Amino acid sequence: MNDKDTQGDKQRLADIDRRLDKLQAQREEKDRPGRSALPEGMAAIMGRVATELVAGVVVGAFIGWALDRWLDTSPLFMLVMFFMGAIAGMLNVWRVFTGRGLAAGYFDEHKNSSDKED
Repeated sequence: MNDKDTQGDKQRLADIDRRLDKLQAQREEKDRPGRSALPEGMAAIMGRVATELVAGVVVGAFIGWALDRWLDTSPLFMLVMFFMGAIAGMLNVWRVFTGRGLAAGYFDEHKNSSDKED
């Protein structure tokens, strides 16, 4: 009776393991993205890049337009601020891709290199 119970338990455990493996394989297959689908992180990064570029240009052009209206000049400030906004947008995109976030100026590698000189 003891041997039958042990064999029955082993068979039940083997059956449970087999069913768990099958469920895990089904879940992995379902969670696997298709070839045309981008990872969620990539879509978020692309959205942020587009927003940074457009926002920089729009804000820069608006500030230039406002300065031109205030100072009653031709589109001088609008052109200058348009290009400065484009440069700011590209700088923000560079920060996204290099992992610097919104930090400006003094980065950690400068701090670490100054510690080594002492």
